[in-house]
Amino acid sequence: MNVFALWKNRIRRFFYERKRKALELSFPLYCKIHGVKNADSQGALAQTRAGDRLQYVHVPVENYPYNVYVYSVALNRVLGYLDKALSKRLVKLFKKGFCRDAVVENRTGGGTHTYFGCNIRLLETADMMEGSDFSALRGA
Repeated sequence: MNVFALWKNRIRRFFYERKRKALELSFPLYCKIHGVKNADSQGALAQTRAGDRLQYVHVPVENYPYNVYVYSVALNRVLGYLDKALSKRLVKLFKKGFCRDAVVENRTGGGTHTYFGCNIRLLETADMMEGSDFSALRGA
């Protein structure tokens, strides 16, 4: 790598870190999945376990330009989506169309509770990304 490329990477990282701090994002970030009360999501959540690989993907939909889906790699399906305010901050940090890694922390509910829920850990990496065609998620 030449000197110019090294400086370019340092400058890019510097501005990324400034933006991350301004948006008050610190990774790993812990949150829960929203929109999981439908039967399809409940069935998928019943099959999830702590440590399962996830991806969070920005897929804008009508009236929701900052929509970020949470996708289960093992189950090959969308589990739900992230909170609107968090999604907006993530899109501002990573830019439109991003895909990053996440992990299931634990599943909540079930048993005597009406619904399953899921707590997740959002990672800054994109190491587990298996593809870049997320057109199938638009119908989720």
